[in-house]
This record gives sequence, structure tokens and C-alpha cells, in this order.
Amino acid sequence: MRPIAHALLAAAMTTAPAALAQTPGTYSLDQDFIRFNAPPEWPVIMRKTEGDPQFIAFQVRDPADTDSGESSRVTVETRLLNDSSNFQSMVNRGMDKAKQMPDYAQVTDGVDADTLRYFARNGKTRYEYRETWYLNGHLLVHVRCARPMLKGTSAQWTKAYENGCAQVMRSVKPH
Repeated sequence: MRPIAHALLAAAMTTAPAALAQTPGTYSLDQDFIRFNAPPEWPVIMRKTEGDPQFIAFQVRDPADTDSGESSRVTVETRLLNDSSNFQSMVNRGMDKAKQMPDYAQVTDGVDADTLRYFARNGKTRYEYRETWYLNGHLLVHVRCARPMLKGTSAQWTKAYENGCAQVMRSVKPH
């Protein structure tokens, strides 16, 4: 191998790990095509970053959910569409699925037009949900934030959760 080739190979080997390292709170799906941010203190509880669909799910720990069997979650999912004209029908299917949940009640006051916000029962517990869908190229991007409505949840925790959910939704939105 020529000396210049050795130098290039050595340089690539030393810079590649730095290029692959992610900043805490920064995530990607679909070979870095979809990038987004989430609060770094939210642990990833499930991740599928190969094939189709892909997703990353976070658990958002609320001190009030200890021993309740409930937990707050935020999920970002992508799905490859063979034809981007199928986007609206996929969104409609997701909205219809939400409306079939027990005790579904949509919230419209103070909600961004791109966001479906509603309450529904999950088992015996009432949850608040926020969902949004974006089309980025031929990828459907779906963000879902779900939190149980627990008596012991503090206003401070709720504000931090809502800000984190909004951060994910904002950062994944195509620009």
C-alpha cells in the first residue's frame, strides 16, 4: 500500500469513531435521514433501527408512577411509504385507531393544528395522548407522547414532560 493510502486509512480510522458518536439527547432513524432531540435524562426503553418500521421509545419517569404499574412514554416511529400519496390515509388510520380507545375525548383548545391531543382510558387508568404525523420524503414519521393521569403528579414534572414532548415533536418536524 502506498504511504498516502496508509495516511488516509489511519486518518479515517481515528476520525470515524468521533463522527459516529452521538451527542446526549440526539437520536436518528433511517440511517440518519430522520434526526431529532429528546431530553437526555429520558432513558431509551426500546429501539429498532434496522428494517421497516423503525422506532425509538423513551420512558419518562414520574415519581408519582412508582408502584402504580403505569408509565409515561414517548415514541418516535418511521415507516417507509412506497407512495407518499398514502400519507394522509395512514394519518387517518392512526386517528381512527385513537378514537376507538375507551373513553376517547379530544382536546382542541390551545392545541397546534398538527397535533392530535386527547384523553383515553388504558386499562383502568386515564391517559393523556399527543400524536403528530409528518411526511419526510417517503417516510411517515409518527410521534406519540402518552402519560397516565396520576393524582401525585406534580405541576413541575408535568411542565417538564410537556416541554420534552414538544421538543421531540419540533425537532423531528421536516424543515
